[in-house]
Amino acid sequence: MRATFFGIEIGKRGILTQRSAMEVTSHNIANANTEGYARQRAVLAASDPWSIPSFISQTCAQQVGTGVDVVKIESLRDAFVDEKIIRQSSILQEKTTANDLMKEVEAILNEPNDMTLRSQMDKFWAAWEELSLNPSSIELRQNLVEQSQTLIEQFKEIDTNLNVLQGVTDHATSGSISDQLEDAVKQVNSLSSRIAELNVTIEQMEVTNANANDLRDKRQLLVEEMSKLIAVDTTWDSAGHLTLRSGNQLLVEHSFSHDLYIVTKDKSLPTTVSGSADYPRLSDRPDVAEAVFNHSGSTGHITLDVVQTAKAHQVYSFLSYNPLTGPLSTFGVTSGTFSINGRTFYLDAEKTSMKDLAAMIDAGNVEIDATLNESGQLWMTSTLTGTEHKMTFADGTSNLMTVLNLQQNQEARDAIFNYNGNQFVRQGNVVADAVPGVTLIIKSHGVANLDLHPTVTGGKISALLELRDNNIQAYRDKFNEMAYRLISEVNEVHRKGFGLDGETGRNFFRAVSTDDPSLPYKNVIANLALEEYIVSNTNAIAAAQGTLEKATDRLPTFNGVGDGGNATLIAQIKQKYFFNDGKANFDDFYGSIITQVATHSQRYETQMTTSRDLMTQLESKRDEISGVSLDEELTNLIKFQHAYNAASRVITTVDEMLDKIINGMLR
Repeated sequence: MRATFFGIEIGKRGILTQRSAMEVTSHNIANANTEGYARQRAVLAASDPWSIPSFISQTCAQQVGTGVDVVKIESLRDAFVDEKIIRQSSILQEKTTANDLMKEVEAILNEPNDMTLRSQMDKFWAAWEELSLNPSSIELRQNLVEQSQTLIEQFKEIDTNLNVLQGVTDHATSGSISDQLEDAVKQVNSLSSRIAELNVTIEQMEVTNANANDLRDKRQLLVEEMSKLIAVDTTWDSAGHLTLRSGNQLLVEHSFSHDLYIVTKDKSLPTTVSGSADYPRLSDRPDVAEAVFNHSGSTGHITLDVVQTAKAHQVYSFLSYNPLTGPLSTFGVTSGTFSINGRTFYLDAEKTSMKDLAAMIDAGNVEIDATLNESGQLWMTSTLTGTEHKMTFADGTSNLMTVLNLQQNQEARDAIFNYNGNQFVRQGNVVADAVPGVTLIIKSHGVANLDLHPTVTGGKISALLELRDNNIQAYRDKFNEMAYRLISEVNEVHRKGFGLDGETGRNFFRAVSTDDPSLPYKNVIANLALEEYIVSNTNAIAAAQGTLEKATDRLPTFNGVGDGGNATLIAQIKQKYFFNDGKANFDDFYGSIITQVATHSQRYETQMTTSRDLMTQLESKRDEISGVSLDEELTNLIKFQHAYNAASRVITTVDEMLDKIINGMLR
C-alpha cells in the first residue's frame, strides 16, 4: 500500500514540476523581444528519498525515490559580460556625444565655404588693398566699411553660435550642452532612486525565497541606462546588495541614493557635476591637508590653517653597540623571529650586525626610518604621524627587543589647526569630528583650501563637460584672440594715418577693454564694432600715410588725398606673424583652429566607431548566453509537455490499481 501512495506522490510532484518548467518556458517565449530580459531556466533535481525497511531484513534500510522538484529558477547571465557591457556602454555614449557635438561645431564654422570667416577676412584685406590704389574713392571707402561690417558679423555669428551651443548664458537654451547636462544629471538622480528602490524590493522577495529574476533584469537595465550617462562601477556585498559608484562618488548604497548636482564655479561656467560620499577632495595644497567625505557630508569650500601636525613616534636602543659591524650574538641576541608594527622578521644573530639590522628594518615596509648614530645606538622614527601610528615591537623566538631595551624619545603629539574661526587640537592627523561629514587628513604646516566638490566622469556627462568647458571654450578663446589682434594691429596702424579730412590719431575699430589683464582677448567679439565716426563718415578712414617733415619732433604731416600708403600698411598686416610667439599670421592661425576642430572631430568619430564595434561584439556574446531562442524554447515546451503527460499517466495508472484492489476486496 505504501508503494502505491508513493506512486501517487511521485506523479503529483512530476506534474507540478513539469508545469513549473513549462511556465518558465512560456515566460521566456513571451519575453523573447523584451529589452534587458535574460533567459531563465528551471533547475530540476531529484527530491529527497524516503527510507523504508528492507524486505529482507528489518534492520537493513532501503531508500525509495520521491520524484522531482524545482530547485531554483535561475537567470542565465554572465556577470563578466554584463560588467563589460556596462563599461563599454559608458565609453560608447561618451564618444558618440562628443562626435555629435563636434559635428555641430563643424557646421557652425561651415568650412570650406564662400561665406566663412576665412573668406570674409580675405575680402577685408582686399578692400584695404583696393583703397590703397585709389584712396579718395568714396565708393571704395564705403566698400571697406561694408566688408568690415560683414567680417564683424561673421565673427559674432561664430561666437554666438558657439555660445548658444555651450549654453553658458544665464538661461541655457533648449538643446544646448548646459541644458543637456542638466537633463542628464536629473536622469542619473532618477535612475539612482529607482535602483535603490529595486534593491529593497529584491531583498524583500529573496529573503522569503521568492524569485526576483525579473526585477534583477530591470535593475540591470537601469544600471546600463545610467552607464550611458556616467561611468558606473558595480560592487556586491556578501548579501548580494548592489552598490553603485562613479569613480569614488557614491551613487547607490543599498536602499539609499545620493543625488548629483551641478556645481557653479562662476556665473558663466558650471565646472563640475558632483555629489557627496567617500570621495577624496581636491586641495590646492595636498601637502598640507586633504579631505574625504562621509556620505552624509556637506559640500562647499573650506580653508584650514594647520599650525602643527601630530609628531612622529620615535624610540632608540638604550645600549650602544660597537663595533657596528659585529654580530648581534656578541651582545647576547639569539636567532629567531621578532615583529615590528605587526610584521614578522627573522634574525640570524650570528650573521647580522647592528648596521645590518638597521638596514633590514629600514627596508621592511613597516613605515619606519631606522638609523645608527656614532655610538652604535639604533634610532627608529615612524614615518607616519599621530598616536594611531605609534610603533609596536615584540619578541618572537628571538630576544632582540629585550636586549635592545628600547627607550621612548618622543610620543606622538597633537595636531593643531584652525577652521571656521575655531582652533582644534587632536591627537592624530586623521580627524573625523571637526568638519561635519568630512574626514580631514593633516600632513604639514600651512594653509590649504579644500574643494569639497567631487567630479564624476565617463558617459554623456563627461563628454558634455569636456566639449563645453574645454574644447568649445578653447575655440571661442582663439577666435576672440584673433579678433583682439585684428583690432589692436589695425588700430595701431590706423592711428598713425590720415583721413581725407586731414585728421589723424583715430581708431578704425572700437577699442575694447577687459577686466582680466591675463586674458586681454576675453569676450572681445561680443564688443567688436567699427568706430561710429568711421561708419557715419568714410572720410575718417586713415588711408594716407603722411610724411615726417619736422626732424625735431618727428610728427607726420598729411600728404594729401592721393596718398594710400597707410591703407597699404594695413593690408600688409595679413602677412605679419603675430600669433604663436611670432610663428603664425592670420591665415595660419585661423587654419590651425580649423585643423584642430577637424582633428578632434575625426578622433571622436574613430573612437565612436571602434567603441560601437566592440559593443556589438559584447551584445552578441550576451545574446548567446542570455538571449531567448524560440526554437530552443519550443523544443523545451514539447519536452516538458511529454513529461507532464507521463506523470499524469502515472497517477491514472495508480488510480486504476487502487480501484481494482478496493473494489476487488468488496466482492
